[in-house]
Amino acid sequence: MSPLVMAMIGVLICWMAVCAWCGFTRRFGVFVLVLLVGLGLNMGWMVIGLAADPFEPHLIMALMAMALYGLVALGCGWLAGRLAQHWRASRVDPDD
Repeated sequence: MSPLVMAMIGVLICWMAVCAWCGFTRRFGVFVLVLLVGLGLNMGWMVIGLAADPFEPHLIMALMAMALYGLVALGCGWLAGRLAQHWRASRVDPDD
């Protein structure tokens, strides 16, 4: 695997971690901003770096896949946040 592909996978993982953090902390406005920035950077890379047409079906499919990656990461983070919240709420106090 080339270093460029490894770097792009690393950036995708970091981006998805930020999306999951937005879900965990319920910061949906920040998620929209992170999603739009990520989609813009991905589209810029594909149009400028790969010389793709902005309305090419493959580019649109890649953007839709990335949006779904972000939504799934947000959902997983939100679920983890709910579980953590209920875990803390069900804690037994030693004073009782």
